[in-house]
Amino acid sequence: MTAAEFDRLGDWERYAIARARVLLDRLGGRITRTVAAKGRLGAAEASRVAAARLDAYANAHYRSLKNARDGSPLAARLDAADSLGFLLELLFALDRRPRPYNKYLEWELARFPLPGWDTRRLLTALGRITGAGDVDAQRELFGRVEAVARAAGHAATLDAWGDDLGLMRPAAVRRVP
Repeated sequence: MTAAEFDRLGDWERYAIARARVLLDRLGGRITRTVAAKGRLGAAEASRVAAARLDAYANAHYRSLKNARDGSPLAARLDAADSLGFLLELLFALDRRPRPYNKYLEWELARFPLPGWDTRRLLTALGRITGAGDVDAQRELFGRVEAVARAAGHAATLDAWGDDLGLMRPAAVRRVP
């Protein structure tokens, strides 16, 4: 591909480039700069992506919990699984990184952990949620995400959910007046 085509590679290819090493750059550093830019989200982009993915995560999480409550276990598990893609995009955006492909998630987190997250606990929660749609695991994870998102300046996105946040939060938080 040409250098111009490489510059225009979209979000799907972004992670593939994020950990690349430039061995030779005969274009005065252009390839090196493009690789560096693809591997790190700008502050405004990261904030925009994080807000959108937070809302999408909350929506799928909420639907999963409602379906579980209403006796639709398959729909609950499917929505729980859907929520995790948005969650991972959110968490990586908060660290200004592109989300790794699922195949490389464990590798990425082992070498480059998300700040403030225990990799083993996060991966265990993801496994419990994808394996069984575990409602308690979903709520516990949401509680952690809510705290991190609020600290990162995304309170408005969460507050827009109003009273519905009560269903999404862990039991201990839901009991607080």
